Amino acid sequence: MSPMPTDRENNIKIPGFKEIEMRNEPQWNHHKSPDPMLSIQERRGAALPIALQWLWVLLFVPWSASAADGNTTFAFQRFNQTGELVVLGESSLIPSKSVVLLTNHTHFILGRVFYPDPVRMKPHGNNRTLSSFSTTFVFSMVHPASDAGGHGITFLMTPSRSLSGALSAEYIGLLNFTSDGQDYNHLFAVEFDTSKNVEFLDPDDNHVGIDVNNLQSVKTEYAGYWDGKNVFQKLSLKSGRNIQAWIDYSHPTTQLNVTIALAGMPKPQRPLINLSIDLSTILEEETYVGFSAATGNFVEDHYLLAWSFSNNGTAPPLDVTGMLSFAPTYATRPSKAFIATVTSASAFLLCVTVAGIVTWLRRIKQQQREEEIEEWELEYWPHRFPYNELSIATNGFSEDEVLGHGGFGRVYHGVLPGTGVDVAVKCITREFTEGMKGFIAEVTSMGRLQHRNLVQLRGWCRKNKQLFIVYDYMPNGSLDRMIFRHPALGWGQRYHILKGVAGGLLYLHEEWEKRVVHRDIKSSNVLLDTELNARLGDFGLARLYEHSENPQTTHVVGTLGYIAPELIHTGKATPSSDVFSFGALLLEVACGRKPVEPTKEPEEVVLVEWVWDLYTKEKLLDAADPKLAGQYDVEEMDRVLKLGLFCSHPEAESRPGIRKAWQILEGQIPLPKLDVDSFSGSGLTPRGFFRSNQGGPSSYSSAKLHMDMFSRSESKTRRTSASDSSYCCDSSCQTLSSGR
Repeated sequence: MSPMPTDRENNIKIPGFKEIEMRNEPQWNHHKSPDPMLSIQERRGAALPIALQWLWVLLFVPWSASAADGNTTFAFQRFNQTGELVVLGESSLIPSKSVVLLTNHTHFILGRVFYPDPVRMKPHGNNRTLSSFSTTFVFSMVHPASDAGGHGITFLMTPSRSLSGALSAEYIGLLNFTSDGQDYNHLFAVEFDTSKNVEFLDPDDNHVGIDVNNLQSVKTEYAGYWDGKNVFQKLSLKSGRNIQAWIDYSHPTTQLNVTIALAGMPKPQRPLINLSIDLSTILEEETYVGFSAATGNFVEDHYLLAWSFSNNGTAPPLDVTGMLSFAPTYATRPSKAFIATVTSASAFLLCVTVAGIVTWLRRIKQQQREEEIEEWELEYWPHRFPYNELSIATNGFSEDEVLGHGGFGRVYHGVLPGTGVDVAVKCITREFTEGMKGFIAEVTSMGRLQHRNLVQLRGWCRKNKQLFIVYDYMPNGSLDRMIFRHPALGWGQRYHILKGVAGGLLYLHEEWEKRVVHRDIKSSNVLLDTELNARLGDFGLARLYEHSENPQTTHVVGTLGYIAPELIHTGKATPSSDVFSFGALLLEVACGRKPVEPTKEPEEVVLVEWVWDLYTKEKLLDAADPKLAGQYDVEEMDRVLKLGLFCSHPEAESRPGIRKAWQILEGQIPLPKLDVDSFSGSGLTPRGFFRSNQGGPSSYSSAKLHMDMFSRSESKTRRTSASDSSYCCDSSCQTLSSGR
């Protein structure tokens, strides 16, 4: 980038011109007459080249000026040189076209570009006075004719240039599940959105919006402009035509104006968006200015062609003459010469095709083996990671990156190259039949489920007989590790996590288009993000069925202590069996104990029996986790323990639905009183929570039976894993590190 000279500079170098000397003193002494030997024409002739050179600088050389008082003004008429902007993610500078490409035709990527230096928006020590600012830029968005828009471009002002925590798709590279809506973002953005996202209340897939710390815009308008006759003219953001935008903010009046029009048109007198907003409470003292764009299931190219900015007056004007256009061209009626050329080219192409068909036939069989496409791959999840990308991300599936075992396979930590995004990669072998079924279930359910309390699937990969699932990495691990570690989680954090799990289950059971039965709810399947928000994961056992249908599962799958009594006899998982597992989780979190602990005294082995016994003795709070040392909200602890017993009722029809359980945790409705008689009539007595008074086998006996079966199954799995290396992803995956 070529900066403009300051008052302390004496020279400026302009490409293609000789160096011009600029003295601090004026060239003409106004107190003396000019040399009489020089005519007026000669003096004009000497000054003309200098004027032309300065005109060339203003029109074609990127320039900026930063005064000592913090004012910043710059203009990029074209983007020709590396180093002019900070380019992040998948963005790139294309010098041959003098443009910046923020994203291309690749699914689920994001890109950002920034002016290199932060812009001072407030004087030192004064957080109330904000500089007014003005910016104008030219952009173009091009998408395939058969594709929907995805997902748009934004102008943003943010205290950090980092990509960490930003998501692609509908988050446009700005925020993520956790940060969306948080005041600590200090983010201001103007979005030019080409995708309708109902969760953000988008009006359509072609609008302009004002975003403040949130993807739900504070104000949106359909894309277009008001012409000279005050008639609104619609404008397609994704037409590929060059569009110029103007964003002007006046701090004294707190008025924000956003205007757009086709590049080359005069700036419309009436803005598209006029909003009264005080940005002094949003923007920090120094902020970076730039652009962000992203793709998701659908893709489009996002181009930035020119840009100027000023926090000290109106942004410098842009010269759009001769600017490259990315708008698609439509063919006219072909001429005879064109038809002849196409005919000749087609004949040549046919010959080349015939010559190459033999090579193609040789390779097609191997390609089918390595890259076999299942029907569900096309139907449910379009994004496929290259194997090499996942190998690089996990350091070749290194043993040091093993996080542990997930459903049907190992889980590795990885960092995606290019974006630096942390992910978790689950490895599954195709030869393991149950693993393949689990993979299909996980992809078809997780790939379409989006909720703040569910782990988000990013994509998948297949190489030969190896299958991989890629999803968001949760840095704080699983809930069970946080409960039983020292120091343990505080009560406030535990209660917040339980409400999050209930919210995620409510979405699975009632709020999605199909009902999802998780079938394996337990503390190790509750993952925690950076802010200790609960994310329900491991959908390898999920079963989908329509609301009007009954589930058709016929074998017991689950974890000891979380399995509902009816599953032992019927093998059919239902939302009610999920509620039973949730009840076990409630008691585990409140008591700091696992649901079944064989080393305890006989009356304390089964956690729910022990808690029930304390309840009947009116000593319920004695069940609270001793690691909390009494530091908890008594009303909340009582609510969680009683709700845990309520959800653990042995009769499925007597348990609450997950919506009612969620409302109880949120304090929206009171908890029904637990009726000792109703529990006793179901085979429960104060002397034994799961003991049958009909002489039949108790659930405690069933628990011991399942514990024996579990131990034998686990031993068999260990022998299989040690002897069959195909269970793992690589030769390096044959044993788990004891330290992980």
